[in-house]
Amino acid sequence: MQRTDRDRRPRRRAGATRPIAAAAVLALLAGCGTTLSGQPVARPEAIPTVQVTVPAEPDTVVTESAVPETTVTNEPVTPTAPPAPTAPDGPDGPTEPGIGDVDAFPTVGDDNEVSDSQVGLRPDAPEPTVVIIGAIDGEIDRIAAAALTDLFEFYRDALPAEFGIDYRTPATLVSYDSTDPDGIVCDEPTYDFANAFYDTYCDAIAYDRTVLLPEMTDEIGVLATAVIMSHEVGHQIQELLEVPDSTPTIVLEQQADCYAGAYWRWVADGNSSYFLFNSTEGIRQLLLALFQAKDPAETVISIADEDAHGSGFDRTLAATLGYTAGLARCHAIDTAEIGQRGQEFPFDGIPVGYGNVDITAEVLDGLMATVDEYFLRTAPRYRPPTLVAFTGDAPAPCPDARSSFPVHYCPTTNTVSYHLAELQRIGTAAAGWESANGDFSAIVLLVTRYALAAQHAGYSPITGANAGLQALCYAGTWATWMRTPRGADGYELSPNDLDKAIYEIVSSPVAGSDVNGRTDVGIIERVQAFATGVTHSISECFDIYVG
Repeated sequence: MQRTDRDRRPRRRAGATRPIAAAAVLALLAGCGTTLSGQPVARPEAIPTVQVTVPAEPDTVVTESAVPETTVTNEPVTPTAPPAPTAPDGPDGPTEPGIGDVDAFPTVGDDNEVSDSQVGLRPDAPEPTVVIIGAIDGEIDRIAAAALTDLFEFYRDALPAEFGIDYRTPATLVSYDSTDPDGIVCDEPTYDFANAFYDTYCDAIAYDRTVLLPEMTDEIGVLATAVIMSHEVGHQIQELLEVPDSTPTIVLEQQADCYAGAYWRWVADGNSSYFLFNSTEGIRQLLLALFQAKDPAETVISIADEDAHGSGFDRTLAATLGYTAGLARCHAIDTAEIGQRGQEFPFDGIPVGYGNVDITAEVLDGLMATVDEYFLRTAPRYRPPTLVAFTGDAPAPCPDARSSFPVHYCPTTNTVSYHLAELQRIGTAAAGWESANGDFSAIVLLVTRYALAAQHAGYSPITGANAGLQALCYAGTWATWMRTPRGADGYELSPNDLDKAIYEIVSSPVAGSDVNGRTDVGIIERVQAFATGVTHSISECFDIYVG
């Protein structure tokens, strides 16, 4: 958030004003913005504040005990898709030079074989060199000191290399107790201010060690404090780069998220003296910690709003951009790029179930009818698959694909199968409107299986890493199309649906898997593939991820 003070440039106090519960990562769709009959519901005068909560265990990852044949693996998969024609068509017709001419996201490299259990502070980390006013001998302050020392080292090299300017550390670092009625930082009271921020007025980074960061650590993981420090130092970088005062808050926030991602890539590459990081548990904690600072779901995000920070979809995507493309990419984030994501879509009234429809066979039939309508318009030769529910550990055997759980596409029979009880578990919001999960957490899984049917019809491979990424990209294009009411029941995208989708994509590899339920791509690639679909055309998805 921004704050005007003493005729100086606005203070930038960015960070989480509300803690988020554990698995709170990310994006979703599905819920309708209307009732099931398509009639709008009036918005109440006030919406009660609800803490964001998520299922205690996001256990939608395919496991060997449940479905042995669908374990995620790095083994090569033999393609079973039909042979490509001499001149393959794209999803909007024959491909031509220049169609979908967008750059694919850079490939994420190795993460130095750090295991999930090793992620966190190095056991051999040196003593931090920074001085933090108010710090005590506790875990939060120790990790904050390590992170700030490490960040300063990163920017001493990175800032001259990327922007040709020297780095200077903030004048003041402060750890405060938000439960102290007499607490003051930079002449401002901090009582009941559970936050972390960079204050331009006194060139200070400050954080609440008693409420915000302990709760985030409990809910997200040991890296939560360090991630928040990397975001706040990102705001200081904007000051050093003399980002104009007129820059909208939403741009400042997402640039800072992006700078955080760039730093954590440096850590993942083995450069840090203080932290160990990887592309699984490390990325999960990075994205979750930034996701919690998203705008409230009930608001329509306006780029011009001085309080707008961005949706969970926006903020996690920004972090992945820094992780894959570096600091210069972060500095390039602007209102035009954020506007392309289409977060300011029209929305009137609170939808039924706070944007969450019940996951029933009838609802899934209606929603998948909109998917059929979409792919019939955009994917040549697409034939709507038969949608069937199954019980037990696996769907009916498929001659040319290994079964996957809880959703499966069989090319031979052109059938999409789903386990209703599991999709209901995945798609039931834990706490109404502010839940990180919800209906689209389940629906995105089904839509990617329909996307495989569209790819198969167009002679695009449906096995291998790119097959799953293309399916996610196709699903993102459908999500954007759903911003307008579709189908007999008028289903449409709700403001927090993309966030729910990201939650599932981060929590489980299923959405990014191929026809055999396999994938060897990481969270970063999955998030970016879905985002590419949200912001680009289906033909561009084809061009980027084909083959």
